[in-house]
Amino acid sequence: PACLGVAESAGTMKFGHQFTRTIEATHPTISDKFLCYKKLKKCLKTIPKKTEPAKNADGTLKPGEKRKLTEEQRAFVKTLNAELQKFNKFFMNAEEDLVIKDSLLEKEYREVVNEDGTLAESFAMKKYRKICQAIADFHGELVLMEHWVGLNYTALVKILKKHDKRSNLSLRSPFLVSVLQQPFYSTEVLTQLITKTESRFRKLNALIASRGNEAEANGETNGHVANDADAEDNEDVVATVSTAEVSLSLSRTKAAMECWNGLKDSDSIKRPLGDVPVLQAKRVRSS
Repeated sequence: PACLGVAESAGTMKFGHQFTRTIEATHPTISDKFLCYKKLKKCLKTIPKKTEPAKNADGTLKPGEKRKLTEEQRAFVKTLNAELQKFNKFFMNAEEDLVIKDSLLEKEYREVVNEDGTLAESFAMKKYRKICQAIADFHGELVLMEHWVGLNYTALVKILKKHDKRSNLSLRSPFLVSVLQQPFYSTEVLTQLITKTESRFRKLNALIASRGNEAEANGETNGHVANDADAEDNEDVVATVSTAEVSLSLSRTKAAMECWNGLKDSDSIKRPLGDVPVLQAKRVRSS
């Protein structure tokens, strides 16, 4: 629940191009789960440009004028709703899979670490290395999903802003208020999984550090140093931890993260709902 720069000034790549680049850099299994931005832009081009709505002699709009939709506008709205359904289906399935993976990961984790953070009786360096890599890979999946949510929401904001500039119909505020209630935008479970995974990794690092200190103290007490096999084993542990800690599957999330970082200062992100009252947005979130 991401592109480097999204300002549409000279010398800066437009959001649509960056969004496409991000999708192309994503794993093929989810590249078709992003917003069909190009398709929606094509729909926009078919919508007649803004015209002055029909008014009565006193300047008020004629009955039904506000609700009048062209066929092109109906097609645009239909495509948007279909995209929301696609987002929700993919996110709910992915979230369920991630919860199951977390449960399986917990079992492997408890073979290395007890509930109180001490070494499990079944601890083995091979298991330690395996769980470090598994946690790193899982964290990468979680971060990728988090940026997927953020990117698709941002793409929705962008395309709706373009629509409202072109059309007599104002969609951005009411549509995004509806988005806030969609399953794909509810990332509480995802956030909890990320926090839990990062906590596991910190505990693993602390565990191996304390184990190394204990071994060093015992060695000094007994008047000898660790043998070559122990030293080599410890070096492997350090290398494993460092690799997992640094990577966290960044190669799979780099494009999304770069894009999202580039979008943070965009006006459409700071005020995604446009002129919708702030209290209304808060009320929707809390309901």
